[in-house]
Amino acid sequence: EGLIRCAKELFPDKERKTKFVLATQNQILSEPDSKRLENLNGAYLSDINIEYFEKLYENIGNAARYQFAGYLFEGNSIPALPNKVPAIRASMGGLKYYSFSIEPETLLKMSYVYHKNKANSEQMESYQRLVKGSRLRDIRNFINVDKGFFPNSIIINISSDRPLQFDLAKNDGDSSTKLGILHLPAKYKSAQIIDGQHRLLGYAGTDYVSTHTIPVVAFENLSADMQIKLFMQINQNQK
Repeated sequence: EGLIRCAKELFPDKERKTKFVLATQNQILSEPDSKRLENLNGAYLSDINIEYFEKLYENIGNAARYQFAGYLFEGNSIPALPNKVPAIRASMGGLKYYSFSIEPETLLKMSYVYHKNKANSEQMESYQRLVKGSRLRDIRNFINVDKGFFPNSIIINISSDRPLQFDLAKNDGDSSTKLGILHLPAKYKSAQIIDGQHRLLGYAGTDYVSTHTIPVVAFENLSADMQIKLFMQINQNQK
């Protein structure tokens, strides 16, 4: 409590989240220590985790903070995050999906990419390569300097412990495609990026991260196997 109080006194200008982190080198965390950390609601950073985030920062700079926040605060609410978007609900391949547009900054705060790394494989089978810093720089120049934009959709999976709330619009007709307002879970790590990580992360640090909108196709509570299957289909079959 004393540490939390001092931190608030040092940074009185805004409300901040507090997280205790235990970082170790060449150590294996014992079961009693794991329990103590869990009781503190703390996070654990092993050598593998630290190496991953250091490498991520080397590649993409400050944009790595979104991944780090997702790791530390998974499942925690994000205060004041705008989470209601006009959307359409439909289905393809037997899967329900939502299509909408959203500001990159909003999606960045709630999203996470499972890169091929032992740090991520502990939580879910990872399937995406580590993002390339040179490609992000090209994208940022394209957006900032060339005033470019991307009309193709980011593909995501939304994880939620309850069915997503979708308020149907009035007089939407008899079509199987429904129009309404989608309530996104305003939580860290609630959206897994299946396709489009470079386009999304490329917006971080640009002049348009909070003013542009990007198209999104969102599935709901897909299994890890289905996410990998979609990723493979997008990156192989569409060619």
